[in-house]
Amino acid sequence: MGLSPTFRLNDTGEGVSRIRANRQASSAVTKYRVLDSRAGCSLVELQPLTGVKHQIRVHLASALGCPILGDHKHSCSSKLAPQKLPENVLGKLGLDKSKTRHLPLHLHARQMVLPGNNSHPEIRVVCPMPKYFAKVLHRLELVFPDEDLK
Repeated sequence: MGLSPTFRLNDTGEGVSRIRANRQASSAVTKYRVLDSRAGCSLVELQPLTGVKHQIRVHLASALGCPILGDHKHSCSSKLAPQKLPENVLGKLGLDKSKTRHLPLHLHARQMVLPGNNSHPEIRVVCPMPKYFAKVLHRLELVFPDEDLK
């Protein structure tokens, strides 16, 4: 089973283009919102509306063209290889090119909501950000908004 985005950001980045979907691929939908962006790096909030394996990783890498930091599987479509990062990002992270393979996947489930029904209320689970994730945000000068979770 594969996953293929239906839409992709166009070359100007100002709109989306419909792409021919692989007929054997699963359909998946993810809402996203950019929380902060600096020097080619962005902090993005994602809300998957479907539950397809690797959905978020594939949508960011293939549809938006911005793979997740530390996603060595989906950052290069032709082969499994350590993620290649721009020199300015390597500098901010204090990394050599040879050390990028050690970057963990910077994907964090901040909140999960299990819907309730007539006899049970919804269950909301909130998780703190891992320390390594917060440290990288600080080094990249990305600000996590101080807003209440909805």
